[in-house]
Amino acid sequence: MENTTRLLQRHQASLLSRHVLMVGADDLGLKELTAASLHLHSDDTSLLAEQAAMLPVIEKATDLLVVILPKSREQLAFWLASLAGQIQAPMELWLVGASNGGVRGGVTTLKAFTDEVVQRDSARHCKLFVTTLLPADFSQDAFEKTWPCDVFPANSTLKPFQVSSYPGVFSHGRADPGTDLLLKTLEPLTMRGSALDVGCGAGVISVVLAQKGCAVTAVDVSATAVFAATQTVQKNGQKASVFCSDVFNQVQGRFDQIVTNPPFHDGTRRTTAVTQRLIEQAPQYLAARGVLWVVANQGLPYEDWLRGAFTSVEVVAENNRFRVWRAQR
Repeated sequence: MENTTRLLQRHQASLLSRHVLMVGADDLGLKELTAASLHLHSDDTSLLAEQAAMLPVIEKATDLLVVILPKSREQLAFWLASLAGQIQAPMELWLVGASNGGVRGGVTTLKAFTDEVVQRDSARHCKLFVTTLLPADFSQDAFEKTWPCDVFPANSTLKPFQVSSYPGVFSHGRADPGTDLLLKTLEPLTMRGSALDVGCGAGVISVVLAQKGCAVTAVDVSATAVFAATQTVQKNGQKASVFCSDVFNQVQGRFDQIVTNPPFHDGTRRTTAVTQRLIEQAPQYLAARGVLWVVANQGLPYEDWLRGAFTSVEVVAENNRFRVWRAQR
């Protein structure tokens, strides 16, 4: 159970008569809280919250909004603006977050949408702030960022394209240098057949694979990423099957190539567990002589896992920050 959840438990008595929407509820321990009604929203679709979605929806009876501080202040602003756009009258709102996780900055963001903000509690290295959210117009398009992907040489068969993203998506609003190195590595290669983009983010890799003529499937655990990737693919006239999946959980079939820039953070915490699972399970989703392409920061411990799962493993490109691995069954 997260410390933010334990802090909220200290206020259980205040929740008993309230109709609560928990926004950014990435800890299933929140389900143990007792309220007149309790709805959980999460961008992380693996948690099976009632609202596994990019944006929260305020249920009719709701009289209290509780926002769990996300990693990105832009995502916090996105959520708050969406909530403000759904209410007709001011509504009580709590913000809870880790003291070392940027909660003070979150309060600064909060003040643009609310009345006076008051600190109600501080415990377990977390803080709880209380305020009143004010109604305001909301435009989802105002939070979209676009930028060009144009890393290919002038004579390339691959065409530059526009990337569409929203707050909370990996590398929101900017090109990622690791992905760029991977794309430059793939650019001269002939790639046919089926391709799976795992952790697709805003869909940059998916569009390149589609331009190369692959039948593309793209998955991400984030509902916001899946929405952004769908936008990127469609706006550039390409086709891909894009859906939510925690690594391979919702994936069926085998693919000629799996291509990924995998995450090594869970929120603000560094972890390689997701990538380890991806590498170890990848052979089950590759066709005969199928290839796994992985770009990763230098120094991450992927080589042993790759050699344990594949018969052929090599570094095909690298710079002072990243490596591109090619592994084949």
